Amino acid sequence: MDIGDAGVRSFWLADALADEPDGINSEPLMSQVRADVCIVGGGFTGLWTAIDLKTREPSIEVILLEAGLCGCGASGTNAGMLMNLWPKLPSLLRAGGGDEGADVARASVEAIDHILRFCVDHGIDAQVESNGWLWASNNSSQDEAWGDTLEAATAYHGCPFVEVDAAEATRLAGAPARGGLFDPTCVGLHPARLARGLLGVARSMGVVVHEHTPMTGLLREHAGTTVTTGYGSVRAASVVLAINAWCNQFPQLRSHLVMTASDNVVVRPRREPENPPLTNVSDSGRLLDYWRPMSGGDILFGKAGLGIGWGVRGTNTLFGAAPRQGRLLAQMARTVPGLAGAELVSSWRAPVEYSLSSLPFFGEITGFPGVYYGTGYSGDGIGPSVIGAQVLAGLATRSTDGMTTSFLTRAPSGRGLPPEPFRYLGGQLVKTAMLRQDRKQDDGTRIDLPTRLVARIDPTTFLG
Repeated sequence: MDIGDAGVRSFWLADALADEPDGINSEPLMSQVRADVCIVGGGFTGLWTAIDLKTREPSIEVILLEAGLCGCGASGTNAGMLMNLWPKLPSLLRAGGGDEGADVARASVEAIDHILRFCVDHGIDAQVESNGWLWASNNSSQDEAWGDTLEAATAYHGCPFVEVDAAEATRLAGAPARGGLFDPTCVGLHPARLARGLLGVARSMGVVVHEHTPMTGLLREHAGTTVTTGYGSVRAASVVLAINAWCNQFPQLRSHLVMTASDNVVVRPRREPENPPLTNVSDSGRLLDYWRPMSGGDILFGKAGLGIGWGVRGTNTLFGAAPRQGRLLAQMARTVPGLAGAELVSSWRAPVEYSLSSLPFFGEITGFPGVYYGTGYSGDGIGPSVIGAQVLAGLATRSTDGMTTSFLTRAPSGRGLPPEPFRYLGGQLVKTAMLRQDRKQDDGTRIDLPTRLVARIDPTTFLG
């Protein structure tokens, strides 16, 4: 897994590292060592798993390897929206049934509370803003997009949603909106400061962390697995691959994942907006627009699904600077007119592994007993990574408590995606049609039949 220094160029990680000048000098692994559990990946999933393991059993030996810097992958390049899984309740119900699906939705709200308490207890300044999240409609085609989800959610206790009218949605969004669904439990935060804070806590608990140490291979040996690196190795009874989008290197997982990318900008309004965004916002487009206020008055705006990855190396090609900043800024000005002409502070592109069920899933790598993975967060990984860590820590210690036996430990059902080059070429065709459809819907113009037909070919249609 090679991600270079692209993550350092994201606004979040560059800002977080400014307060820890010695952080980039973390030593790589240079010897052959042993551990009870070796974790590969220093983002939210890997760090929370390490902390969970040490909380369960303080004497357990945990070594964590990170290819770059902890937090330099998706954990430091997302939008910083700490959300729950209630918007995905229909998917949860299909995958797990009524009781179990709703239990996971409620657990994802508890995960938000856990993160907030953890930050307070450990003095992590993640710039938390408990300002909620709005699922908004930007045009007539998006109206009531949340209807099925809201209907399903109101049948279960713990539903956090409040439906709002156009005036309230516009006030919250800081942009013209036709209505929306508001969730007050969601939070905006600084994701890289959270990740670097988790790194400090993990080390204080005795987790040995080696940054600048990419995994080069897995060797299955008697009663254990050896994780090889450029200059050393770790032999462990259990291995946790907390590499998220980079799980597409494994064929059994790649068929269940769509490698796409979101482009992000941070802008600074040149004058105080008359109606600034007050909450975290996502519209209801298939390739959604999202935006949120940040500490200090800056605004983050992003658009999902602008890149498609090719094969095993696809994730790396989707990690770096945003390639078409002008188009992204133009989209921002259309969606949030008050930000037109704002000063560009930073931009970046980040990979997203979208699972065919839209839900994360966890399990054991075929042919490697004791090697476990977590992937498929589908753009909403900050809060659910706490649940993922509980699952992975349980699997790594052969526990059957909690969610280690839940539907989250099963890959999405269905035939999976076609092989290359068909998935890449088809993905590009569908993405282009979706973008064209979204633009026509925003403009209120007629959508031609070929565009409608191609845009319907969503990856989830490959489900059996």
